[in-house]
Amino acid sequence: MSHDWAALREAELTEPGFQSFDRLLAGHVRDGKLAGVIGCVADDSGVRHLFMDGVKDRESGRPMTRDTIFRIYSMTKPVTGVAVMMLRDEGRFELDTPVSDFLPAFRDLKVLQPDGTTRPAKTPMTIRHLLTHTAGLTLPLSYDGPLADMYRNAGLEGMRSSGSLTDIADRLAALPVDFEPGTRWQYSMAQDLLGRIVEVAGGQRFDRFLEERIFRPLGMTDTGFHVPAPKKDRFCSVYPAPDDGTNAPIDRWDDSRFLAPPDFPSGGGGLVSTLDDYLVFARMLMDGGRGLLAAETVAEMTRNHLPGGCDMAAMGVEEFSGDRWEGFGFGLTMSVVADPVKASTGGPAGEYGWSGAAGTFFFNAPEHRATAVLLTQYMPSKAYPLRRPFREAVYEGLAR
Repeated sequence: MSHDWAALREAELTEPGFQSFDRLLAGHVRDGKLAGVIGCVADDSGVRHLFMDGVKDRESGRPMTRDTIFRIYSMTKPVTGVAVMMLRDEGRFELDTPVSDFLPAFRDLKVLQPDGTTRPAKTPMTIRHLLTHTAGLTLPLSYDGPLADMYRNAGLEGMRSSGSLTDIADRLAALPVDFEPGTRWQYSMAQDLLGRIVEVAGGQRFDRFLEERIFRPLGMTDTGFHVPAPKKDRFCSVYPAPDDGTNAPIDRWDDSRFLAPPDFPSGGGGLVSTLDDYLVFARMLMDGGRGLLAAETVAEMTRNHLPGGCDMAAMGVEEFSGDRWEGFGFGLTMSVVADPVKASTGGPAGEYGWSGAAGTFFFNAPEHRATAVLLTQYMPSKAYPLRRPFREAVYEGLAR
């Protein structure tokens, strides 16, 4: 059943059964681990449970509110994935179209060898590889090693990179990849490169495409690549973790890089958003695309695309961002629960979602027609094992 989510912005509905959910989040605020937090569970009936606690920033003591604006970092990636799949649905390319069809500099792809030499790639890098983080690119924030050092020397630091999307794509093309495309999973700047492909294939700037084709149609009025001056007072600060409530912020709400437009719109981690905006986006996926995408396309995005249906652990991911990934496959920009026993999340197969570097997280559980969103601001997100108990508390509440 579709729902008019924009009409729910003033609703704050709660439901019995989510006591563990509340205790989990309240405990993190009480212990000083989080300055503030919002947690929400929704389904076809609307918002089933909403919890808010703490402050936007400790220095001013401004209370957390439903319209607080958060840095969602890598929760930008599913938005980029939707933009890419909209163009795929329009016939601009296929998933297995080589990246070099749009960015010719990738035609001469090289693979970095252990001895520091390179060899020609046997497989062209494709759009599917970028969407699934199997292209061989990397992200210095997440990995060390020779290729990560090359990225740093080239000014390629994810959303903190310098230059335009065109510049960034050219610098990525000039460097080798870490492995043969399609053979491993490695978190990377792939979605930043996809932003450039959206520009070339879609014929307009990436940020404008998102605004005109996704945010405006969905009514996501508080989502973008910076916080406009009139909305500054709704912004919050990021704190380093672990924290006991005494740490100074590492990115203040009133002195942040997000208060001005960035050098380039990062499809990998550049967006800010709110609970209601991201809820609208997540429910669009749950509702089968709601006119932005075909229902079949959403199903394609949210199934496992790893080779042979294997999980992320089989693709070399023993640990990432503080979690283990047995039982998780990977769809098009999002993780997917492929084996619920191995994943041990408390939920069924088919759950999909993703998280952000400052502790934000969302997932959709199609079997329950449910969406859960967690918004907070601490770094690094792996400092607290919060995502797994958050999932478990959501499923406990849904079962009651």
